[in-house]
Amino acid sequence: MEPSSHRIPEHLATAVFTRAARLHLQSQGRLDSYSLTELLEAGQAANIPPEFIHQALHELHQPQPNRWRPLALALIAITLGFGTWHYLARPLSQQDLATRLRQKNCNQCTLNGVDLRGKNLSSFNLEGANLRGANLTGANLSNANLQGADLSGAILEDTNLANANLSGANLSGAKINRANLIAANLQGVLANGTEIQSANLTGADLKATRLQGSNFTGADLTKTTFQGADLAQVNMSGTVLKNTDFTQAKNLETVDFSGAKQ
Repeated sequence: MEPSSHRIPEHLATAVFTRAARLHLQSQGRLDSYSLTELLEAGQAANIPPEFIHQALHELHQPQPNRWRPLALALIAITLGFGTWHYLARPLSQQDLATRLRQKNCNQCTLNGVDLRGKNLSSFNLEGANLRGANLTGANLSNANLQGADLSGAILEDTNLANANLSGANLSGAKINRANLIAANLQGVLANGTEIQSANLTGADLKATRLQGSNFTGADLTKTTFQGADLAQVNMSGTVLKNTDFTQAKNLETVDFSGAKQ
């Protein structure tokens, strides 16, 4: 991998942007054509003013010195590759969401901020879904696939996550108080500053998790595995620690175990 301080020549930067944009569009099945409206909307999502989109299109259709054409092409590539990604990543419409919910399949969905309080999402496929800031209070997500999902800042209080697969998910800043996490797979999750108070994590797997500053006050951690987890400044006061596994856990000396029961 190139060091971050390495300077990339202009012609190579243009080639990188163009190739990256083409690969992204190919993965989206979007290599046919685009209307000016679509280009402008994509440019807006990428924070590129419309006058530059018009200028780039004009320069591509006019004879220009060789040094300008690659730059104009790069602008279009960046707009399509990155702007279109943001444009296509808009939240689902209510109709599309309802369809996905009926199908129990919403992997890679954009659901940030969505209100799913009390919904029955048992055994749903939400792998890689964007659920940032979503409200899932009281929802049933037992046996759901949330592998790699972004749940940062989400509200999962009183939520049933028993046997759910949350491996590799981002739970930073989420509120998971009083949740049912019995036998849940939480391997490798990022959960810095997360509230997991009074939750039931009996038999849950938290191997190699990053839990800096998280609050487990009053949680049931019976037979919970924290092997290799980073527990810097974690609050585990008043927890139940019967047969809890802290093998090779990091920063264990900084954990607050006051009032914990073994």
